[in-house]
Amino acid sequence: MKKFLFVKKVSILFIPTLLLIIIFFTAGGADASASSGDLDNMKNYESVLIKDGDTLSSIARQYASDMSHFSEQEYLESIISLNNLDSDYIIAGHYLLLPRFV
Repeated sequence: MKKFLFVKKVSILFIPTLLLIIIFFTAGGADASASSGDLDNMKNYESVLIKDGDTLSSIARQYASDMSHFSEQEYLESIISLNNLDSDYIIAGHYLLLPRFV
């Protein structure tokens, strides 16, 4: 009987703690959305044609102040996140989605 009570007490504390840990890590922590440019606050997006010589950095530099209130680096991260890019490699002739926050 005492063993059952002990298991019950441990379960009462363990399960809620485990659920909080799972929720925290699946939500990505407190700063996860800020590092990706906070796409939850995106108003809409614009599609732009990638031209010869364009880089993700040059595109972020060109559009960051008009389309966001973020720094160029933060805007670059939001472009990467929105387009699900694994690297900074982009191809001329393809289109890239640019998030608009303002």
